[in-house]
Amino acid sequence: MPQKKLFAALSLLSLLSIPAFAIPVTVNEHVIIAPQCLIKNSHGDYTLLASQPGFALITVNSSGIEQLIEAKHQAEHGNPCGGFVDVTHAWQSTHFTAKNASQFLQNYLQPAKSLMQNKASYSIRYPQQVKQIFDTLNPQAMWNNLTTLTNFNDRYANSDNGVRAANWLQTQVATMAKDFHRDDVTVYTVATGSYYKQPSVVVKFGNSSEPGVVIGGHMDTLSSTFSKKPGADDDGSGTVTVLETARAILSSNMHFKRPIYFIWYAAEEEGLVGSGHVVTDFKKKNIPVHAVMQLDMTGYAYKNQPDIWLIKDYVNKDLTGYLEQLINTYVKQPVKYTQCGYACSDHASWTQGGFVSAMPSESAFENSNHSIHTSQDTMEKLSLTHMTDYVKLAVAFAIELAEPVV
Repeated sequence: MPQKKLFAALSLLSLLSIPAFAIPVTVNEHVIIAPQCLIKNSHGDYTLLASQPGFALITVNSSGIEQLIEAKHQAEHGNPCGGFVDVTHAWQSTHFTAKNASQFLQNYLQPAKSLMQNKASYSIRYPQQVKQIFDTLNPQAMWNNLTTLTNFNDRYANSDNGVRAANWLQTQVATMAKDFHRDDVTVYTVATGSYYKQPSVVVKFGNSSEPGVVIGGHMDTLSSTFSKKPGADDDGSGTVTVLETARAILSSNMHFKRPIYFIWYAAEEEGLVGSGHVVTDFKKKNIPVHAVMQLDMTGYAYKNQPDIWLIKDYVNKDLTGYLEQLINTYVKQPVKYTQCGYACSDHASWTQGGFVSAMPSESAFENSNHSIHTSQDTMEKLSLTHMTDYVKLAVAFAIELAEPVV
């Protein structure tokens, strides 16, 4: 099979759409879209199916996935090359020829380009309700929840611990709904295909059929085969930020024009697999979505700086600008911009699916937490104050866009 040393030659052939031979994908292979800079920095073998300027569609085995994850992690401390997307599920419904592979890649990349320029208007209208929720925030509860999550040996998407973490989150929200006497909360899971046993957890708050407001983060970590993976920052911090946002809003007596979805994605580390299945599920059920915010790492404050960072690439410009408005109005911390490259987190699945998305970040890309993906991704490196600022942003995002009903 063609390997890495043939990459340049095969890239040229695929760009010219010359090959027409069939390319089957075996049970143990994954079909991946990745930036060519990421593939170049990966040490794993792969087979090239097609390429576009800057991107490639390849197949890899499980070892190849691990190499891509490592290449992504190493790039996080330099230029933002980005991440990768496992598109195996989508690929399996297509014909396996190089010509179709080129078209598949082109179609998959296209939505991101158009949605980043989608125009929308947002405003600040509900300061009283937002501040009412702020008064109920409980940072210590968030810290306690993070302690529970980091006590798992890992939350790997194909481990029993990963399933237990998903079950724990389900139980937390179901208990909240019961304690707060909410009969408008639905909790369900979305399976993560045939490769991973951990499901994504979806919570719908409200019975409205209006386009919903989505706030999510990924709950998984890498495998603990060689060392414990507590994943305090990546993405335990985002997981408990979403959970505290849900708790604060569910504990209020508020109802909203639009439903609010709180989502914990499985298998983000493996190529945005869980969020890809969630978006597919939303589209299959014709669930409309108004706006999406991703919370992936909210606890590491570089040199204790309070800045709130916003991702500026592969996101919707207007929704991102609205996040800045919300921060200036409610969080009152400095706003700065950074970039993280293609498919760096689960918001990319929503963008590819045709929905507008945005993503705040805990730090500048080049100053990100160096301990993630290791046994040293632990709680003492995090700032509870910084995490609380992201809860405030998430609460403001949810209330302003979901629109309280008096």
